[in-house]
Amino acid sequence: MVDEKTKQAIEQIRTEWKKGDDQRDAGLPVELPEVTRINDIAYGPDPKWNLLDIYLPKKTTGKIPTIINIHGGGWCYGTKETYQFYGLGLAKRGFAFINPNYRLAPEVTFPAELDDVNLYIHWVAEHATEYNLDPENIFLVGDSAGGQMAEQYVAILKNTVYREKFGYQLPSLKFRAVALNSAAVFLLDPGMIDGAVKGYFTDEILLKQRDLLDTEKYITADFLPTFISTATEDFIRDASIKFAGFLTGKGVKHVFKEYGDQEHPRPHVFLINQKDKIADQANDDEINFFKQFIVK
Repeated sequence: MVDEKTKQAIEQIRTEWKKGDDQRDAGLPVELPEVTRINDIAYGPDPKWNLLDIYLPKKTTGKIPTIINIHGGGWCYGTKETYQFYGLGLAKRGFAFINPNYRLAPEVTFPAELDDVNLYIHWVAEHATEYNLDPENIFLVGDSAGGQMAEQYVAILKNTVYREKFGYQLPSLKFRAVALNSAAVFLLDPGMIDGAVKGYFTDEILLKQRDLLDTEKYITADFLPTFISTATEDFIRDASIKFAGFLTGKGVKHVFKEYGDQEHPRPHVFLINQKDKIADQANDDEINFFKQFIVK
């Protein structure tokens, strides 16, 4: 049950964050000459939320390495339209980009959003041939709340015990690497589940499904190669630093990047901003990391 105070916090986030996102993206083109854009493909039964866009780079030969996105937004905000400019920017760099919606809190609670992620990942597996996507070279990206789900989904892919707890089946895709940008990892740490976030991870969920939220307990040495990014003014910066150390301890290949400095500070998930030169560099770094793992 989601209380009225949490619902009000969610409404405030939706209003304030959309205003900020609209200001950030004002004037950006929704079409790029280098990219073919296919909108509003249904991947599941919900006519509003089970939709995705595909952005395909034009100058490619053969099957296209593919990035599947899990957007952020505190589990209660965000759409594929919010992420369209970021996705077009990555497609321009030579990767297909899958840009989905998923259902949001408080209309749904954990693990419904991850169920949607699993659904659209399986959709990609089933429809890759139609769009010339390369099922042998799949990459996962998530930021903030989406970063938490990306971390969790990789753990599910790589750990049979954890996967069985969710009841998911392995998709017929070869995931090569993951990028976690300002990710809400270590979800059970103090302060992570608070305010509007309780609209998704309710007190009842925390009581009954706490084990499923302890993702790091199920991460093994064969976790995907990981690109971790944060920024000087990222309010959950410490979680990314901690996760880099955690992966070091597990022996997992990873790169950790912190962007900005005292004179040029950068905020949480700044790399979505397509007008920002430092974000541009961060996206180049991420793509270059992925390119190391493409299998010809």
